[in-house]
Amino acid sequence: MASPVVRLKIRVRLDDGSRPYYDPVFSGNRKLKPLYANIDGKPVHHPEGVYYLRYLNGTKRVFERVGTDPQLALTTQDRREKSLGARSVGLVVADDLPSASSHKPRRPLADCIVKYLTETKAHKSVKTRSAYTETLVLFLEYLSGQKFKALSDKKDDARPGHKTKTVTDEDIKPLTAEAIASVTNKCIEDINRDRAMGFAAFVKNRGNSPRTVRNRIDYLQIFLRHFGMKAVLQGKDMPKYTQKEVSAYEDDAVKMMLAHATVDEADLLRFFLCTGAREQEVQYACWPDVNFSGKSYKVTEHLDLGFIPKDKEEGSIPLPDSMIERLIARKKRYPHTRLIFPGPGNKPNGHMLRIIKNLALRAGVNCGQCVNKQGSSCATHPVCRHVLLHKWRKTFATTLHENGASARTVQGLLRHSSLETTLRYLAKQDSGKTRSISNVAFGQFA
Repeated sequence: MASPVVRLKIRVRLDDGSRPYYDPVFSGNRKLKPLYANIDGKPVHHPEGVYYLRYLNGTKRVFERVGTDPQLALTTQDRREKSLGARSVGLVVADDLPSASSHKPRRPLADCIVKYLTETKAHKSVKTRSAYTETLVLFLEYLSGQKFKALSDKKDDARPGHKTKTVTDEDIKPLTAEAIASVTNKCIEDINRDRAMGFAAFVKNRGNSPRTVRNRIDYLQIFLRHFGMKAVLQGKDMPKYTQKEVSAYEDDAVKMMLAHATVDEADLLRFFLCTGAREQEVQYACWPDVNFSGKSYKVTEHLDLGFIPKDKEEGSIPLPDSMIERLIARKKRYPHTRLIFPGPGNKPNGHMLRIIKNLALRAGVNCGQCVNKQGSSCATHPVCRHVLLHKWRKTFATTLHENGASARTVQGLLRHSSLETTLRYLAKQDSGKTRSISNVAFGQFA
């Protein structure tokens, strides 16, 4: 019996969308020219091309995908010829092809990305889904060398004056088309250590901070685990970053901001300070969430507004008398709003960071040393990197702890599942308070 013939083919995408198979092109010394197809007798370069082996398995014609590496394609062709030849004379070969029932098909990367973003829409917040989407867009840009507009042009809500971005199906559609066009020859199984390390370098070279590089790699590996793949980077391969010291607002800075705040600004600032609520929790806080008689505020989901608390955990926070009095006065000023701090058109306010940054500038709280990418200094513009909304949450935790609340109590109010996370929210006491404690503790030995 003659040995089965194994032919090497290259599959390409033509302008009409068809994907035919062609003979590959060899150079004069019989080396394979990378990703060249012989079309009408002429060598044509197709960088999106993928090599396949064509042969008969019994009476069935098989097209076996062997990737984009020319040398690997030739090596696999030679191995497959020997394997099929041995089978034709009744021999069993160790590396023979697995049966169709046990063979796991390779999954196109573009299809996996679209499926992943669609599936996470139901149980991830807008910000989390945006972070995942941006990471995958960047990864495709790294693989293809192209720039995608799907989310690259959206404004980041972390910058003052910009609304919180939303990721919709309309955002994913152009990403779908561009991804398929740019990575038709890539499968999720092709993501390995080398590509992940290259992606980390790509993100770093864009000017991102070490923490951002680490976040991007973490998001990429979450995507891989979603499809049952193991982490491709571990241990020393993971990008390193410096763990920043927890920073809370100093008492003097808080007092200065309150002194320069309007009534509405003071309401907002005090609500952040007295509740330790996250930005979106404050954006979607409604009057029914406040128990005026019980003097508490409850973080509650509002599905009709599209708000679900982080980790889907609701929780009540006791409010001081002064905050209850301010809320009573505020409700009298705004008797017909559902949201406590509405934006224009009684919609959730996406400008809270801008409000606080402008207030900090007027109050003279800015450090005066920050300069943004546009060259604006925080000495004259509301761009100080030390003025953050999440910093109020840490100030809330630190203030309670310094005034006698246990770490476990603070953990419950912050709605953290881990005490270790809560401990990272507790800033060190300022030197003045520490000195006072030291004087009392060690004064007896003077």
